[in-house]
Parts: sequence; C-alpha cells; structure tokens
Amino acid sequence: MGSGLFTGVLAGLVGLGGAEERIPFILYAIRVPLNDAIVANLIISFATSAVSFALRVQAGFVTLDAITIGAAMIVGSLMGAYAGSVLSHRLSERRLKAAIALILSLVVARLVLDLLGGVSFSFGSIPSILELPTAAFFGLLVGVISGAVGVAGGEYRIPVLVFLFGLGIKVAGTTSQLVSLPTVIVALWKHKVMGFVTREGLRVAAAMGTGSVVGAAIGSVILVSSSGKIVELVFILLLLYTIARLLLELRTGVGLRGKVEPDSVRVFSEAGRGLPQ
Repeated sequence: MGSGLFTGVLAGLVGLGGAEERIPFILYAIRVPLNDAIVANLIISFATSAVSFALRVQAGFVTLDAITIGAAMIVGSLMGAYAGSVLSHRLSERRLKAAIALILSLVVARLVLDLLGGVSFSFGSIPSILELPTAAFFGLLVGVISGAVGVAGGEYRIPVLVFLFGLGIKVAGTTSQLVSLPTVIVALWKHKVMGFVTREGLRVAAAMGTGSVVGAAIGSVILVSSSGKIVELVFILLLLYTIARLLLELRTGVGLRGKVEPDSVRVFSEAGRGLPQ
C-alpha cells in the first residue's frame, strides 16, 4: 500500500496514472504473474486517474478548449493503441525505445530551459481549423507508442499538450487524464474478454489501489497550492526516471516483461500491450 500511496501522490500532482513507477514493484517486489500485474495496474490507473481528474476539475484546472482537444485526442489514442498492439511484433522495440528516450531527453532539456531561463513554454498557436486534426494525430502517435512498447503515455501526451497547444502544466495534466480514462476502459474490457481478469489481479488492485487513490487525492490537494514551476520540476524528475529505465532496458535487454517464459511474452505481446495512463 505504501508504494501505491507514493505513486498516487505523484500521479495526482503531475497528471499521470503512475503505471511506469508502479509496475516494477508489482512484478519484482511482490512477484505477481505478468498478466495479473497488467490487469491490476490498469484497474489502479483508472481509479487513480478518475479521482485525480474529478478533483482537478473541481479545482478549476480544466477549460473548454482543453476538453475539446482532449476529446479529439481520445479518438486518435484509441485507434493508435489498437494499431500499436497489432503492429508491435513488427517493430524493433530496441530502436523505438532509443527514439523515445531521445525525444524525452529533448523534452527535459526544454523544460529545464524554461525553469532556468524563463523561455516561452509553447511553440506558438496552432490555427483553430487545424487544432482538432492535430490533436487526433498526436493522440494517434502517442497511442501507437503506448501499444507498441507497453507504457502509459502521459509522459508523451503532456509535453504535446504543453508545447503544441500552449496549455499550462496543470491543465495539460488534467486533459491527459481525461484522455486516459476511456483508453483504460477499453483495455480492461479487452483483457476481460480474453480471460485475464483473475482474482489475483483484483486482489493486488484492491491492495495497492486503496493507497493509490488516497495518494492521488493528496497529490491533487498539493497541486492546488503548488506553483506551475514546482509541478514542472516533479514532471522533469519523472521523465528522467523514465529515460533511465529505457536506457537500462536497452543496455540489459530486460524490460517490463522481466525474465518470463516465452509463452508469457507471447501473451503479453498479443493481449493488451500498452498500459494506459
């Protein structure tokens, strides 16, 4: 429950589901089977994001424009996650992870420049006629990445919302959670249809989910009194963690799958790649 509480606080503060920070603990510390870990993480991500999203909306960290952009991203994200799942076995996971690590490194550099030098946070406004198609397109890209390498997506979605659409970091995190909710529902439905929702997965979800939900509420409360710069700093630290994980996986050849049997790898590849945020 302690791990769930910690990741929940981070998720509530930044606007993530906490999947990447949580699943190593589920897999390697309490040694839950891979399929159960995926299902448990999906359930926890949904509960955490739902609570945090509701509190963020209540606190006023949402705008009509952000909701419109989020709705367009949902359409693209659902299609992208499906496409990424289908195409995942055809992609070079090593090269894709290297590219993602490079992209996130550039994002971190850009955020650090903003924190230190007051650099303008967005690249400029997108013509209104192109906003929705652009949002759907980037939702598609992030969805493909999520489906292909089995990660959440908020780490990539929030920079797009901030840099391209000029949303503040707090509103961007809220919008990202809005996009994640239907994606998680679809993923859970898919796992249920394939018979991967088990008592063990539900037990882990209940045990860690309680702490995660409480943590998300705490993080959302902290968010209200925190400056955007503090939230950016926490986001930078989480991105650095993600980059370090990717580089470690590239070096060792062991990712979230861990040391699993070939059949488990096959099931993971076919049955629900992409842990939505």
